[in-house]
Amino acid sequence: MKFKLDGGKKAALFVLAAFLAAIAVFGFLKPPMSEVAGSISPDLIEESGDRYNETSYNYIVAVISRGRNVRTAETDTYIGFLGRVWPVNHGFAKTIADVLFWLPALILGARITVALTICSVITGLFFSVFLALGRISKFKPLSWACGGYIFFFRGTPLLMQLFFVYYGLPMIDISLAINNKFMAAYIAFALNITAYCAEYIRAAIQSIDKGQFEASHALGFTYSQAMRLVVIPQSFRRLIPPITNEFIMVLKDASLVSIIALSDLTHTTRSISSSAGSVLVFIPAMAIYLVITAFFTYVFGRLERKASVYH
Repeated sequence: MKFKLDGGKKAALFVLAAFLAAIAVFGFLKPPMSEVAGSISPDLIEESGDRYNETSYNYIVAVISRGRNVRTAETDTYIGFLGRVWPVNHGFAKTIADVLFWLPALILGARITVALTICSVITGLFFSVFLALGRISKFKPLSWACGGYIFFFRGTPLLMQLFFVYYGLPMIDISLAINNKFMAAYIAFALNITAYCAEYIRAAIQSIDKGQFEASHALGFTYSQAMRLVVIPQSFRRLIPPITNEFIMVLKDASLVSIIALSDLTHTTRSISSSAGSVLVFIPAMAIYLVITAFFTYVFGRLERKASVYH
């Protein structure tokens, strides 16, 4: 019996193989930290005196520095790789060592960025369904209220909304203060996304042929049953492309949370750049953004090809 793998399965196997290879290289083949630190020049340690500082990242890199100012400190840097210890004090090798130091913090920041995006988009999608139904309701006060909400949150910058939620609410009443920065960002983003997605859903619902309503009524469905069982399921198929675009936009707009000092990927990158005195950290940060964007673009692309009405 022969097994054939499609392109997606081959790519998944390749990624898995690369991951296992990385574990082997940086896990089983790395020398112990004591051996890496043992390569440090005794003269440098002696000359450093009380300014001697030793740091390490996951038993892979050791940096010994002397000098009180981190931007002008003299350093000896070593990396443990393939069972050996290599000095990486200059050039491209030093840049690789720096990236290894920065990666843990950058990955943690990326996790916050992705978590904020996913949570806020899911919440926004859930509430936008009710907002869209209220917007197209024949009960005018409800329709006007939902329309006003959409107009406000689409007509004002997300940055100002985030400022208001985190800094403005406590000024109105201290009991409204949101001390958790992630929660404040989540609320601001969810409120904003709800308004945008409500308009997508409203347009999708109104794009369904009226014959669908008439057929539903002929079968004895009530208005709510027709919307829940017939119209909305068809509308969601049309929503995949705009929701995909909204998700990617939110993923990038999540960098705005750095203004309230939430340690997302952008805020972490700026902090590292300031402390290390190097702009090179923006290169791996942008690469991480590209990887995340490419991953979700691929996932939504697969979903669109399977379910979208346009394919």
